[in-house]
Amino acid sequence: MEDIIFTSLQIREIFHLEFLRWFGRSVKLEHYAVKGGVNIRFFFQSMRYSEDMDLDIAGIGINALKDAVMRILQARSFAESLQPFGIKSVIPPDIVKAKQTQTTQRFKVHLITFSGEDLFTKVEFSRRGFTGKTVVGSVPAALMRQYKLPPLLVSHYEAGAAIAQKINALACRKAVQARDIFDLYILRPQAEGTVSGLFKSSGKTTLKDAVARIYEVDFEMFRDTVTAYLSPQDQELYGTASVWEEIRLNVVHFLEEAQKNE
Repeated sequence: MEDIIFTSLQIREIFHLEFLRWFGRSVKLEHYAVKGGVNIRFFFQSMRYSEDMDLDIAGIGINALKDAVMRILQARSFAESLQPFGIKSVIPPDIVKAKQTQTTQRFKVHLITFSGEDLFTKVEFSRRGFTGKTVVGSVPAALMRQYKLPPLLVSHYEAGAAIAQKINALACRKAVQARDIFDLYILRPQAEGTVSGLFKSSGKTTLKDAVARIYEVDFEMFRDTVTAYLSPQDQELYGTASVWEEIRLNVVHFLEEAQKNE
């Protein structure tokens, strides 16, 4: 492993994977679900890496979750398990300052590499309830093989829930995000045969708003906030304005078809 050099995005991904492994040893699968970009990358073949990881949590108290997470982040053995991947040390958050409320628990972490990089990542838990069907699955072997990691079971949202969450995010965020559009582009093939039941929770108004917001995102925003989080090979493939236009039109067509099925 010593002769393999991982990118900063891969190092964060390794941290996310190993954090989930340790987290699953103290928190039962039914109490959490991985969502957002990490879910889509791990389970739906997204090319986009994520700097941060988001989860929904239920059935475990605020202090119990805080203690469970901090035990992992402060454990010497956890930090040592990451050293073969280029991570020299893990700096946990100042828990006195960390956001720990009835709705959100946020843990900001710094990963210090042997090459001297200080890589920021965040693990955030939402307590607003589960939003859709969750399933337990193994992170695909192809992804784990990249890092020579053993199998990992994770609770996460299934495709229909992930699509509905992304539509709501696209329609309702204060500031529109290009990643929501790209993620829907990736997820679209997963919706075949489930479209009519899928979008009932979103509603025509949400779908209409989502379509309108797609046109607010120009190529420069996509390039800076999405293609920068792809591998060099995928950056070359997706790094043109014409490709971005195709992605936008693809998602617009997807959402307009969903409106017809409402």
